[in-house]
Amino acid sequence: MSTVISAPRTENGHVVVDLTVSGCLFDMDGTLMMSTPCVVAAWTAFAEQNGVTPNSILDHSHGRRTIEILHDVNPKFADQAHVIAFETTIAKEYGDLATPVPGVTELVNSIPAGKWGVVTSATKVIADEWLKRLNLNPAGVVLTAENVTAGKPDPQGYLLGKKTLNLGDDFLVFEDAFAGVKAGLQAGAVVVGMATTYDAKTVKEFGANIVIPDMTHIKLSSYDATTNKMIFTVTDPYM
Repeated sequence: MSTVISAPRTENGHVVVDLTVSGCLFDMDGTLMMSTPCVVAAWTAFAEQNGVTPNSILDHSHGRRTIEILHDVNPKFADQAHVIAFETTIAKEYGDLATPVPGVTELVNSIPAGKWGVVTSATKVIADEWLKRLNLNPAGVVLTAENVTAGKPDPQGYLLGKKTLNLGDDFLVFEDAFAGVKAGLQAGAVVVGMATTYDAKTVKEFGANIVIPDMTHIKLSSYDATTNKMIFTVTDPYM
């Protein structure tokens, strides 16, 4: 950990830390894209159609795979056909409610090719839709619900992302949800928590190493092609 996160320092009245890493893996919903309004609207409609209260779903849904949530509602819904139908509804009927997390395009498009990827609990249909709307440079890997046998908080997705990009043990995971933070930590990453869905204190309590409000608080300061190391500078993190 100490080789990744520098000691805090003060610059122009702001607390600053550096993160020295070999690569980055990003969650999607709540981390790259503010899609919570879409997801809430879709689950609320689904709950009402199936005679359950929306909160019985929403209180335990964030960061988890749709198939697992559907199973909680009724095991008969826990198949790929229902998953694809539900996530297609999110994209087609509620997609315009989604907005990029501030600073995402600038940060991600500054990262060298092959040094970043996406690990999401969403299916390919929703991941492709959000990536198209975000207009980012191509990711080195995009892992969706179809690529794992166990969803977050299981670290399987992040471990696969790390292996696919050939990252060292010094890598970052960006996450906003409890399940995702735990998955990143179990994969051995330094977790940058996003205070987008929950407040900074809550995300820190999830276990995130540092927390930022959005991507405008982090920038790529340097990249050494010889060592394959990047240095990210974080301004005013919650630690």
